[in-house]
Amino acid sequence: MPLLVTSASGANGDGFGALLSFELDGTLRGTFTDDDRIVDPRGLAVDPQENLLFLNSGADRVLAISSHGRIVRDTGRIEGLNPGGGNFGPDGRYFVGLRSERTIVALSTSFDAALEHVLPPRVVPFPRGFAFGQDGRLFLASGIGPTGQGDNTILAFTPATPIKPSRLVADPELSPPRSCNRAQRQYRRL
Repeated sequence: MPLLVTSASGANGDGFGALLSFELDGTLRGTFTDDDRIVDPRGLAVDPQENLLFLNSGADRVLAISSHGRIVRDTGRIEGLNPGGGNFGPDGRYFVGLRSERTIVALSTSFDAALEHVLPPRVVPFPRGFAFGQDGRLFLASGIGPTGQGDNTILAFTPATPIKPSRLVADPELSPPRSCNRAQRQYRRL
């Protein structure tokens, strides 16, 4: 499979609003798939069990895409989803950050069950990314939003007490792409 990159558009970025494909040397191949359900793509994760790519679309849907660029599953439009990043959890479900609700939900990879809130709505002021530790802990980064609200922290949620987070990091220079990896490194030192 080539290197795939989401390119946000509109208010979320100055990109192409497409899932772009690159050679491993960085040469642009073009758009990976031209399906019109891919709008302002955001989260991207590979399900190694099924060899499918899961993509969060700004069109309020989640898509499962084959290695040939064919959409094999579609949640359909979920009113108000406004998805951010996506990741697979220790239980095999696909987890999606909800930007407007400022929380995380989980869904089955077959898209045959309702969304399940993993954390309460508005758990952080501005979610930026999340990852799971080997022990099942959920690390959630919160940054500064477009309105200036936020707290530049990383919270850790345990499976047993998901509504009682511990503040793992408070850093005024916290940056979204490395935030969760940074939290995991600091957690390993504890």
